[in-house]
Amino acid sequence: MIQIPIVRQILLDADTGLLPYLSQQLQTQSFSPFKSQFGFYVDESCTQVTSVDDSLEIQTILLLTLKLSIVVDSQTPSDEAAVHALEFQELLDAQIIRWSQNNENLLQPISGIKSTFSQLSDIPFHGGYLPGFEIKSQFTIVYSPVTTQLSQSESAQSFLHSPGERTPISGQYEVINSDGKGTGLEITSTAGNPFPPTSESDQSYRLVDPTKHKNPNR
Repeated sequence: MIQIPIVRQILLDADTGLLPYLSQQLQTQSFSPFKSQFGFYVDESCTQVTSVDDSLEIQTILLLTLKLSIVVDSQTPSDEAAVHALEFQELLDAQIIRWSQNNENLLQPISGIKSTFSQLSDIPFHGGYLPGFEIKSQFTIVYSPVTTQLSQSESAQSFLHSPGERTPISGQYEVINSDGKGTGLEITSTAGNPFPPTSESDQSYRLVDPTKHKNPNR
């Protein structure tokens, strides 16, 4: 069975994911003065994969942007509405940081969030348009693309990786059929690079010979 990418677990897991957590928090009393809806996207161009000489653990640094819309009462003066938006943004940032402090999938808590919001304007809301703001909260999450230290080769070699997925560990990978059996065909792939397409559908890759990483900044 192909493993779910760790970043999807961090964002979408029903028990520990960021988006379910924020959805729940938006229903609490703290956010009751606001109507809100949100989405997200990941800026893959800012993904960095690094390793450290003294540790075989690979760290992935991912820039994440949450896009939210909040609406305000049409009778609220614009200055007061802007204060509401700022209060909402501050509450949201605090919840994101609190979530990161309790998430075991992250290698370190979120240390800072860059938030911006637009001018007051009519924004889409439940099929119509209401006065409100569009808010962007941007931050980085740092995690390991595998759940174990790379020195634990047996655990690392139990993972299957899809074509196009970023390589977690530099080394030799065998092409695996959909039934879990190896084909005997191997490729060499470097950490951070995407796995190439396979010759048949439903094939994946499994690590067979990891390579020790050197610090890329040297």
